[in-house]
Amino acid sequence: MTLFVVAIAGLSLGVGFTMLASPAHMRRGLDRAITRTMLPVIAMARIGIGIALVLAAPSTRLPAFIWALGLLVIFRGVALPMVGFDRSRKLADWWMAKPDRAIRGWSLLVILLGALLLWAGT
Repeated sequence: MTLFVVAIAGLSLGVGFTMLASPAHMRRGLDRAITRTMLPVIAMARIGIGIALVLAAPSTRLPAFIWALGLLVIFRGVALPMVGFDRSRKLADWWMAKPDRAIRGWSLLVILLGALLLWAGT
């Protein structure tokens, strides 16, 4: 199961470095992802990833952190349909309006999270 944590770490690092290198690319991806048909897919993916993190937590270096992160991801997946498309779209538009330096700042946090997950899963 730690392989899954390492895979999520790789995904996080990839997204973080993409955000750092090209905020415009992140904006385009976010704009394409937030659609009425993709919202349920994103919600199910979050729930699946969260369950996998919770199940993998005992075999990692930081089981409490991975377990809590898994629960947070599950909660975000369950909450997404309740938030709805219109609010999700407004939040995406808000993010896309941020200056490049703000997106790059957040990318550093995403990269740090990915690095922590990578360390915890190996």
